[in-house]
Amino acid sequence: MSMIFSLPNAAAIQPLPPCRVEAQDQGRAAKPLFVIDADLRVHFRNQGAAALVREGLGSDGRLICSDKLFAARLQTWLKRRLGGVASEEIRLPLLMRCGRQTVVEAVHLGGAGMDLFILTIDDPQRMIDRNVDEVAEACGLTPTEARMLGLIVKGMDTVAAARKLNIARTTARTHLQRLFAKTGTARQSELVRFVATFVEEAA
Repeated sequence: MSMIFSLPNAAAIQPLPPCRVEAQDQGRAAKPLFVIDADLRVHFRNQGAAALVREGLGSDGRLICSDKLFAARLQTWLKRRLGGVASEEIRLPLLMRCGRQTVVEAVHLGGAGMDLFILTIDDPQRMIDRNVDEVAEACGLTPTEARMLGLIVKGMDTVAAARKLNIARTTARTHLQRLFAKTGTARQSELVRFVATFVEEAA
């Protein structure tokens, strides 16, 4: 991963409050991003990161989490990086409090007298959820069809989805057939692949 940042000279840098949220983000499409220092103080987070804070990743302006192994590995890397004996970037698995697996990529921004680190979070489940929402909107799905699609993408068959939605199995099969028709797919595996790779064309 290659990132280029332009930092002002060290004398011109004003201290930031413990955490600020950028208001002009792209909303739900924003990939979670934190800027932290070696003491895990958060200097910046975008809206995607703010959503993860609500799920237990960070509080009181600090990056803290329930995944102790991740926390230990991150702190070890931060110390070693500041000592110049670790690579400039690292990828670490992070298990969220809800049990969802994510991956954190940390990059050192050393320069201009600052030692800050950018953390971006790859969250496959959030990406799939976003895609389900986008497919539902682009293909004109009803709310029940959208819920059905979300369950199919999570690996449920029509029997399990019918139980979850509290509908008859025949109704679930009807919804599945409508999903196939509206998305131009013919099998559940094809439908899942369609959602996973969905990119809405610009109008």
